[in-house]
Amino acid sequence: MATTTNAASHSAQNEQIVPISKLWWVGLVAAVGASIANLVVFWITKGVFGIPYIIPMGGPSGPLRALPAALIIIFNVVPAIGATILLAILGKVLSRPIRAFWIISVVVFAISFILPLGLPSRVATSTRIGLGLMHPIAGGVIIGVLTTLGRQK
Repeated sequence: MATTTNAASHSAQNEQIVPISKLWWVGLVAAVGASIANLVVFWITKGVFGIPYIIPMGGPSGPLRALPAALIIIFNVVPAIGATILLAILGKVLSRPIRAFWIISVVVFAISFILPLGLPSRVATSTRIGLGLMHPIAGGVIIGVLTTLGRQK
């Protein structure tokens, strides 16, 4: 009987509950936090280190233009929304959604580096590095906020 009780309590400890009702505001916090953090990086690297942030607009062969701050926000909000939806779905269908979320997030994070690394050669290396710095910041904030605040204690 003790074995059954221990197995049941062990199973209950491994189960992770993601309360969908509070996930919307947690996703909002993740989006705002990642956007603010990366805007700070953008302004510091641009102002202090002189990174030009001139990228092609409208596709790889498009004209080179200055990266507007609004795109920094968009490129943080969209992944935060996607991650929030993913965590909500995993929370509905899995008993260990946080673990699965971490695994999927690491894969998506690695794939996300295709964007700055795949920019055409006419884009300054410093711009690629600056954009590459923003990826772990966005990933860390979004994943960290969702997995910390998005679970039931």
